[in-house]
Amino acid sequence: MTESSKGFIKKGVLISVGLVTVFLVIFSIYLYRAFNMPNYPDGPNIVVTIPKGTSFGHIADMLFQFDVIESRFKFYLVGRMLGWEEQIQSGMFEVPPGKSNYDLLKDLRFGRLRMVFDVTIFEGIDTRRMGGILQRRIGLDSTKIVTLVHDSLFAARHGITTGSLKGYLLPDRYRFFGDYTEEDVLRIMRNEFENFYSDSLQKRTQEIGLTINEVLTMASIVEGETTLDSEKPTVAGLYYNRIRRRMPLQADATVQYALSDEPPRRLLYRDYRVQSPYNTYLFRGLPPGPINYPGRRAILAALYPEDHNYLYMVTDGTGGHIFTETYSDHQRAVRRFRQFRTEQEQLRAREAEQLRQPANENRN
Repeated sequence: MTESSKGFIKKGVLISVGLVTVFLVIFSIYLYRAFNMPNYPDGPNIVVTIPKGTSFGHIADMLFQFDVIESRFKFYLVGRMLGWEEQIQSGMFEVPPGKSNYDLLKDLRFGRLRMVFDVTIFEGIDTRRMGGILQRRIGLDSTKIVTLVHDSLFAARHGITTGSLKGYLLPDRYRFFGDYTEEDVLRIMRNEFENFYSDSLQKRTQEIGLTINEVLTMASIVEGETTLDSEKPTVAGLYYNRIRRRMPLQADATVQYALSDEPPRRLLYRDYRVQSPYNTYLFRGLPPGPINYPGRRAILAALYPEDHNYLYMVTDGTGGHIFTETYSDHQRAVRRFRQFRTEQEQLRAREAEQLRQPANENRN
């Protein structure tokens, strides 16, 4: 090989090395920018929902479409190089501006930007109101919630043989992710109930000779009759006393439930004659099932009722009740309540008149 040929080869090698070096430098800079340069540094937070089972390519498309990332290819490249394309969580994410592809992928992988919604399901709530709350707070279909609750097959999959989940979901304060389905939410509430209704409570259910459905039915009546936790064991004991004496429960909450197509209101005499197995003025014993979703205190009251001889109760007008053992004492308590209610109505009427008088004087 001649000296000139050797020099030519050496020159070619140097040029090749130089080109490769330049390419590597340029590619390294490109990768650095792809990994670390912020996307859209200005602008509002953007909410993106990633459904379960969404492919990584589709996720990149969505983020590009919603102006979360500036380059679909760079985001896709970074995800593939990190090996995270199968590790992105589903959910509803609120993405602030200026996130780099690396930081964004890391947040999506570990769910750091995942939106969480606090939802309170109140004790004694009915299914339609519960569905409405879940619709407003996390966008679920309230009609589907109601349908699932009364779906016997869905209930059976969760261990309920009575044909409905009503009463078997525990009211509480929950934290739900934005991508939860109606089935997910009901499953979580059902699991919370099972965690609460422990082996010791199931043993207590057997000791008092009741089924879980009967306990929950009693608890729901207690929940519907009083909002005071301190009264709930007393109310439960009263209704058990009436059952033992074969007296109808005469619980107004069951009549309200029988009139479920109407909004809650003061009951009229004709309402107590409504034909329904839930009308405990017409039918003795417990109704067929729970009339609402009782909370922990009401369930415990149904399992551990207060031991007393009360058979009657009437509201005292201040949120509590007057409990009596005889019908004559009950009638006196009813008269006192009606007198109290009349006095309160008269007081409100006088106050309203006093408020109207200055307005009339100003017009004159």
